[in-house]
Parts: sequence; C-alpha cells; structure tokens
Amino acid sequence: MRRGIVSATGMTLGVLVAANSAAHEGEVHRDEAAATAPPSAAALAERPRRLPDGELYLPKTAQHLLGIRTQPWSAAMTVPVSLVAEVQAQPAAAVTITAPEPGRLESGEGGGSWPLPGRTVHAGDVLAWLSPQIPQRDAARRRALVADLDQQLVIANLNVDRLGLQGAVNADQKVATGNIYLEQAVAERDALLHQRELVAQSLNDRVPLRALVSGRVQAATARAGDVVAAGQVLFQLVDGSRSRLVAISFDPELGERVRGAKLRLDAATEAALVYRGEEPLAGTPGWRLLFDLAQGAALSPGQLVEVRVEAAVDGVATLPAGACALEADGTAVAWVHRAPERFAPLRLKSCAGGVQLAQGDRLVTQGAGLLSQYR
Repeated sequence: MRRGIVSATGMTLGVLVAANSAAHEGEVHRDEAAATAPPSAAALAERPRRLPDGELYLPKTAQHLLGIRTQPWSAAMTVPVSLVAEVQAQPAAAVTITAPEPGRLESGEGGGSWPLPGRTVHAGDVLAWLSPQIPQRDAARRRALVADLDQQLVIANLNVDRLGLQGAVNADQKVATGNIYLEQAVAERDALLHQRELVAQSLNDRVPLRALVSGRVQAATARAGDVVAAGQVLFQLVDGSRSRLVAISFDPELGERVRGAKLRLDAATEAALVYRGEEPLAGTPGWRLLFDLAQGAALSPGQLVEVRVEAAVDGVATLPAGACALEADGTAVAWVHRAPERFAPLRLKSCAGGVQLAQGDRLVTQGAGLLSQYR
C-alpha cells in the first residue's frame, strides 16, 4: 500500500513538471537582475536634472528639442513702449499769412471760392487779394506827389530831347563833343518815371496774398469783403508731408531712454520717426515727447496715431516677453544661461516686477516655462 502511494506521488510531480515545462515553452525571459540594474554613468550624464545648488543641467540636445532661446542682457537693451500721439505740423512746415497793411479782402485768382480749411494749395497760389485802405490825408498826399512827379517828368523829357538833338547835330558836323549830360538826363528821367509808377500803383493796385508752402489750409480766419488791419492773421497753411507727432508720457525717465521710434500705419506697415526731445506739460504733470517723420506720409493735423518707442533698459528693468515662468508653487522665476548646459533660476516677486541682471548675462526668452517643469 505504501509503495502505491509513493508511485502516485511521483506520477503527480511528473505531471506538474511536464505541465510547467509546456507552459513556458517558446517564451524568452529577461534576467531579473539585469532589469533592476542601475543606469550607467553615461546615461545619467545625459539626463536633465536639478543640481544641488538649484541650477538646472540641460544637455545641448535637449535644449534644441525644447527650442530654448536666450538673449544677452546689456545696458543698451531696449523694450517696446506703445504711446498714442497727435499729429501736428512741424514748425517749419506751418505758415501763417497775415495782412501786410490795412485793406479790404477780395477773392483769389479768377474770382474763385474763398479758400476754406482742408483745401489743398500749392506754393505760389494766390489765396486772396488785398485792396489797401488808404486814409484820405495819405491818399491826397500821394496824389499830390504824382502830380509833382508828372511835372518833373515833363522837364526831364525836354532835357533829354534837347541833349539828344545837340548830339545829333555834332554827329553831322563830325565833331566829337563827348556829351556826357545826355546819359545823365536819361537816367534821371527813368528814375522819376519808376517812382511815379510806384506811387500811382499804391493808390489803385491790389496786393496778392500767396501761399508760401504747398499743403492744406488749416485755418481761414477772414472772409472775402472783410476789412482787416495790418498784421492780422488771415490764413494758416500746413505741409502734410512734414508732420510732428506729440505723445504724452508720465514717465520722467522715458525721454532719456528713447533709442528709436516707429509710426504704426497699419498692421504690416511702419514708418521711422526721429526723436526731437521732450518738454513739460503746462499746468499739469507729464511730458510731451516730440517725434518727426523721417519720410513723408499721408497724415492730417489732429489725427491720433500709435507710436512704438524702443526704450533702453539698464540695471533693474521689466522682463522681455516670454522670459518669465511660474514654478509649481506659483513663484515667478526667470532663467539665466550661466554655462553651455547650466541654467540658474532667478526668483522674482512677480512677472510684472523688475529684475536685476549683470552686464553680459544671457536671459532665456523662449522656453522658460519648460525649464521650470524639471524638478
């Protein structure tokens, strides 16, 4: 009976061994010791990791994959500042036309319509005529002067004729007298004739009021038929191709930090501006920043435009866009590229606050958020 039990037990173990062998037939098993072996030193060296001093080690291959971009920080670094500016005329392009003397205004060339604000004019165009208004006493004095000049011209003409005849007789007799008095008499007669024309013209002629620059009429303070005084402002002209942009700023240091400016004409077009300086606002805090267009543009006085100023930053300044990231605990941080594969975190109070950097530091401007994800 005992022999039968042993035989049965042996048969059972044989079946189990056979079953176990059949179950693993054709399978490849990994060495458990090899699976749990630590990575090699070379593999660890190529993995991004935080170093004990808090800096991040990031191989160059990983930098390329993450698209990390840096920018050198210097005293000449600039940040964009957007301002709203009003278009005005440059002082040299704004012309005021005044009445040279008292008189009555008349319409310009061809009796056309009176030039109103917004009308385009060209240099030399007659905007209006001024008929001088002469006081009666002055007009009587001028008429008397004309009569006196007429009398002097009669005598002057007689002298010229007499000396001319005398010279002709001497020429027939072939006598060279060298009469020099004839030329003097002719010069005196011509001078009297010119003087008489000027005085007579002052009594009857009109004075043309011409446009001194090409542009537009900005203001017309008088109308045809008005009687104006000497020096009274009649027209204001502006040359639209020479515009000045005036922007208001409340930053006392912005004017000193301007390194360049552009006028934003549309979403894809900008025009270069020349910075002329700043001046304080009258009776209120703030400064007026003055810019001139480097090239002509179709602008009208009073128009509001956008000006993008490049302002220099030094020492403590606002971070460029993309340079600030948030850590897992919500702390703002910027990354400085200390070495080819080392990045140091720079803790900030907020992304809107200032940052203190040294000359030559390279600041991460693209991919800072990816660096902050490494623990």
